[in-house]
Amino acid sequence: MTITARVATILGVVAVTSCSVRSNSSPPPENTSTSTSTRVTPLPDPPERQAIDAYLAMWREMAIASETSNSEAPGLAEHAAGDALVVIKNSLAEDEQKGLVTRGSPKSDPQVTNVDRSGGVVTVVKIRDCGDDSAWLKYRKGTNQPADGQGGGRRSILAEVKAQPDGSWRVTRFAVQGVGSC
Repeated sequence: MTITARVATILGVVAVTSCSVRSNSSPPPENTSTSTSTRVTPLPDPPERQAIDAYLAMWREMAIASETSNSEAPGLAEHAAGDALVVIKNSLAEDEQKGLVTRGSPKSDPQVTNVDRSGGVVTVVKIRDCGDDSAWLKYRKGTNQPADGQGGGRRSILAEVKAQPDGSWRVTRFAVQGVGSC
């Protein structure tokens, strides 16, 4: 039997068994047999996916914290560490001091550019993004007055995301370039 014939036979069996209809209106008999169910454990996300998820979560948490310029928002440290966390907290503290808040949210399109496999284990993932902050702008607190005359735009962002001892991933460094850099 050819492969095509085997596939056609299998598809025919599947179609027949999936299209069977009960003509009798009585409920089906209860299943009295004991069966063992097999639990399917999903595979863990690959490190590159975990790094991108951490990167995106960092920006989401920063957008939430920037609504009130809260440099102590607990979600920030869940997704950023080291220099990245210091930059975020300083930026939010500076906005708070100036009476600014940020509304909206940034858009991201992160791509993995490099993976460090020290000892066969992925420990560092580098990301390049062309982020768009045109819908994430600063305003004077309590008003609809823009903080400055500039709108946002597309910016090149380079980030480093590292595996942490607890198994999580956190952005440890990032650099945002000027509008139009990507």
